Amino acid sequence: MPSPAFQRRDTPGAKTGNQTFPRIPILNVPVDSISEAAVRGWIDEHLSSGGATRHIVTYNPEYAIAARRDPAFLSALQAADLVAADGVGITLAARLHRNAPPIERITGVRLLGLLAETGVPLFLLGASPGVAEQAAAKLREQFPNASIAGWWAGGTPAEADDAEAIRRIADSGAVIVAVAYGAPGQIHWIERNRPALAEHGVNIVIGVGGALDYWSGTTQLPPALIRKLGLEWLYRLVREPWRWRRQLALPRFALLAGGDAVRSWLPGRDR
Repeated sequence: MPSPAFQRRDTPGAKTGNQTFPRIPILNVPVDSISEAAVRGWIDEHLSSGGATRHIVTYNPEYAIAARRDPAFLSALQAADLVAADGVGITLAARLHRNAPPIERITGVRLLGLLAETGVPLFLLGASPGVAEQAAAKLREQFPNASIAGWWAGGTPAEADDAEAIRRIADSGAVIVAVAYGAPGQIHWIERNRPALAEHGVNIVIGVGGALDYWSGTTQLPPALIRKLGLEWLYRLVREPWRWRRQLALPRFALLAGGDAVRSWLPGRDR
C-alpha cells in the first residue's frame, strides 16, 4: 500500500498555475482531464518547484482491470499526482459520463518524449538489455537538448533490487526517472520508492511500460492513421498474436466502464 504521505487528496484535479483540471472517475481511478499542452506546463512547474517526487500514471484498460484484483495497485493509481488517459478505451469511457469535460489521450510514448524534451537529466530504468540504450539514442536524436543521465536493465521490480536501482539513479544525478517494468510491477516499485527518490532529488517519476520498446525501435510504431483511431492494440495483436490473452481485458473493461458511466446518470449521483 502507498505511504499515507502519498494518499491522493480529494481535490478537483491537477493544477498548472491558476488553472485546475477536473477529474473523471473511471472504475475508481480519477483521470485528469488535461491537454498535452497543459501537461507540458505541469511538468515545467513541478521541475522548477522541487520538493516531493510526483508520480505520473498512464492509465489504460489493462490497468483498470488489473486494479480490480489488486487493491494495492488500485491504491497506488489513486495516489498518483497526475493520471493521464493513455488507452482510447479510457477516453471513450470518459465521454459516456454525465457532464464529463473533454478528455485528451496522451500516451506513455508521447509523455516520455515530453519529459526528454525538457533537457532535465532523465534516467531509464528497466526494459530488456540494450533497449534503454537504444531508446536513449533515439531520444537524443529527436530532442537534441535531451539529457539522458543513465539507464539500467539489470534489475527487476522486486524489492530486493531496490537499493541498487536507487544507488544508480542517485549517482546519475537524474531529476526524472522513467520505469519500464510493466504493470503492475512498475507502479508498485514507484510508490514503494517515492521517499527514496525524493531524498535523492528526483522530481518526477513515470511508469512507461513498453514505451522504451517503441522509442528504441524494438517495437514498430503503428501507421499514423492507426494511432489516430486508437487501434494500436489491434495492430500489435496482429503482429504479435501471442499477446491475445492480454487483450481479453478490453471487452471486460468495456462492460464495466459502460455500467460505471450509466450509473453516473442515475438520480442522486454526484455530478
